[in-house]
Parts: sequence; C-alpha cells; structure tokens
Amino acid sequence: MTTRRKTGSSRKKQAAPRKRPSAQTRRAAPRKRPAARADQKPAASRRAAHTASRPESAVFPAECTIAEADELKRMLARMLNRTALVTLDLSAVRRLDTAGLQVIASFMRTRHAAGHDTECRGATEPVLATANLLGLGALISPVTEDRLLAQAGAPA
Repeated sequence: MTTRRKTGSSRKKQAAPRKRPSAQTRRAAPRKRPAARADQKPAASRRAAHTASRPESAVFPAECTIAEADELKRMLARMLNRTALVTLDLSAVRRLDTAGLQVIASFMRTRHAAGHDTECRGATEPVLATANLLGLGALISPVTEDRLLAQAGAPA
C-alpha cells in the first residue's frame, strides 16, 4: 500500500532553535547538611545501639508454606544482624512445609555462624513432625537437659 503526499506540503517545517537556560533557571546545587556535633552519634548508630541490646521475637503465622516463604524471609531479614537474642515464636504455626522450614533453618544457621543467639519457642506438633521428618528436629527443639543427655549418649 502506498500513500500519497498532499500537494504543496513537500517541505518540512523546522523547529525553532533551543534556548540555553540562563544561570538563574539552572538547578541550584544541593544543600549541604549541617555538620554533626562532635558529641552526637549519627542517627543510624543511635538506632543500632538501641535495638541491638534488647531481645527480639518473631511471631510466625499459622501457614508457613512456599506461598508465604518470601514474607517469612523479609520478616527474618530485619533481625538477621541483631546481636541480641532472637526468639522465633512458632506457637501459632499449624502448617509448615519444606520451604518454610528451609527459611527458618537458613536464618538460624546464618545467625549461629555470625555468633548470634537464636531460639525457638512453642514449636507445635506439625512443626516438630516436619522438622523431624527432614532431620532438623534438633534445630527446632528447645534445649533441655534430657536432649543434652541423649546427644551425649547417657541414659536419661
């Protein structure tokens, strides 16, 4: 298909030349922050010092499956580098699959490698059953004298 040009419109119109912005209309340089006082810590370190010393708790939802894995990762990522004890409250969990347990195990092992304490509380029967099935029962189970004796091979 071909198109016809209208007669008399063979010339293209030229755009007007651009004007350079004057010194007044150019963007101003970004403002500098006021210098911090020598006796004052930066805000980030004040927050870190405030949150590092107090224990934190992560409460898990009833469903900890592959559908919620990204949400679980985001929740735990905020607590990954905390130096204080982090408690994982698993008392509300009714359903846990391999992906959910993988997020928990990865979080606990990463914290352990960094030298930070983490504990699980309120592990429900579905949580313990899934963890034991996958060989991660010791990771989720609370530390008790009976468990320590069983690991040592001594009679309870």
